Amino acid sequence: MLSASSFALLVLFPGMYSIQHAFADDVENDFIPVASDRIKNDPFLVKILENMEKSKKQFSDIQQKNVQKELLDDKRSEAKSIVEKELQQMFKENEDFTSIISFNRFLDKVSKDETKIIFQGLFDYKEDRVNAARDAMKEVFKNGGSLLDARNVYHETAKIPRVDMIQLVQDLNIKAGFSDPDIQQYFSSEGKLPRYDDESESVISFVDYNTSAPNVNSSSNSSTKETVQHLDDDNKTNDNIDSNEITVQNLLNEIQLLKNKIKELEQKQDGTIHQTVLEQRDNDSLHFAKWIVDYKQELSSDGKPVNPERSATINALNEPNSYDKSISFFTLGSHGELIVSFERPVSGDLVVYEASWGKITTETASIEVSTDNKNWIPLTKVSYSSQNLNVHEFEYDLSTIGCIQYVKITDTTPVSLSSDGFDVDAVAATQACTDTT
Repeated sequence: MLSASSFALLVLFPGMYSIQHAFADDVENDFIPVASDRIKNDPFLVKILENMEKSKKQFSDIQQKNVQKELLDDKRSEAKSIVEKELQQMFKENEDFTSIISFNRFLDKVSKDETKIIFQGLFDYKEDRVNAARDAMKEVFKNGGSLLDARNVYHETAKIPRVDMIQLVQDLNIKAGFSDPDIQQYFSSEGKLPRYDDESESVISFVDYNTSAPNVNSSSNSSTKETVQHLDDDNKTNDNIDSNEITVQNLLNEIQLLKNKIKELEQKQDGTIHQTVLEQRDNDSLHFAKWIVDYKQELSSDGKPVNPERSATINALNEPNSYDKSISFFTLGSHGELIVSFERPVSGDLVVYEASWGKITTETASIEVSTDNKNWIPLTKVSYSSQNLNVHEFEYDLSTIGCIQYVKITDTTPVSLSSDGFDVDAVAATQACTDTT
């Protein structure tokens, strides 16, 4: 029901009611209010009409924005769908190159199951750290953090403390059967053994009884066999001793044998080998260098680093193996240096094998020898031969010098030849010196 005042207002201002309904019914219709002079002259009514026009315009703008927003949302949704499809296609095309697939291909080439356990454990640990770091980074973004904050959290979560890595390697070695849990318990969280004032209470050395490799820093085969036999005898006569005490005693026995061996070598080093027997050997059973003492690989003559495949010093040990053009040698670099050692003193003819593809080699080196790795004697080449086009033999005479044990090879190739330096494939001697004092 209209009040009296409302009715009076409608009577006084004919057309007002119809104006309001026209605006409410269809804001899209053009609306030009028709008002009498009386309405135009009334400030209050003019204000009402102006507000109605503003409201109509605001309402129209809102509708227009809503339409634009819907269009924009549709475009965004469409673009997102396209990107997701393209990403899925990209992942499908590159799935053979993902870290897990690449790692599995590598793992298939590993022959020993025990070694696979080590590699798999390290890979799984790395994946867990990375996934945890990604989750932490997403949580920062979710809580409104900055990109810098997310990066810091990622790196902090992904980093591997040294103590954790030591523990991981220890556990994996035990799992693979490479380590004994009873022995590993003596190591601290830092991978170190405790120190004792009383040597009989300490465990300071561990030796792999199963290896006889010449380049393993362990006791000789004969010493190892004696040690194992001695340890077996001890075990038979000490059945009542705690297993940990047996382990400690076994290690102490090995330590004593090593000390005796070191003392024997020191006595030889301080004295002079008065009498020697030169053991002549055939060419197919030469004495080859077995140890890397020191080296300094330099850059190539063009200032670039030597290729990694030519930088493994172990390739300079034992027999030459570059006859088939395989890259199994150590490159010195321009004016680089390598020092190798024989298992025992040698004499006779010294042969240095250099790997170069061709009838002759333009890469050269100076050769020095020593008995103590301190005082060096330069040698002069007496002959050169190339029975194989890939391996070149430089021969030197040791007969006037006597017995030596160390050989220093220094590249002398001219820089103008654009070379990466002398390629050492092997070092050999024709005679071995046997101490008879």
